[in-house]
Amino acid sequence: MSLTTIGGGDGTPPEPDWSQLYADEFDLAFAAEQWGAVVREMAGRGILSVANGHAIKRLVQFRVQFERASRHVAENGAIIPAKRSKAPQWNLHWSVMTKADEAIRVLEAELGLAPVRRGKAAKVERKVRQARAADDFLKPAAS
Repeated sequence: MSLTTIGGGDGTPPEPDWSQLYADEFDLAFAAEQWGAVVREMAGRGILSVANGHAIKRLVQFRVQFERASRHVAENGAIIPAKRSKAPQWNLHWSVMTKADEAIRVLEAELGLAPVRRGKAAKVERKVRQARAADDFLKPAAS
């Protein structure tokens, strides 16, 4: 049996091809920027693994959706007039924005990116063991 090498085996998941998901240049650039920021943050803290790739991809997708929706809400407001009746109604982009925000918070917590969770996801540091008198008696005998 022979083993074949796949990309991302060094602990860094391969970046998705964002052009398969987004056509807008702003979305493409934003997705690539967010991917890089998350991967660098996780790698710097020693908590990045290839297995995190899908969760990071979902996080980036929700961040793109949040940005799209928040731009629309910033331009038009959370309450907009209905097309026919002109009665005030919730902007659908407001709903998308709030749902994306919820998903982002959950994924950031799972990936150890949320400030509250950073201490729990940190790499374990080994403390130097202090020498004790009993250690002389427990050392293996030299042969």
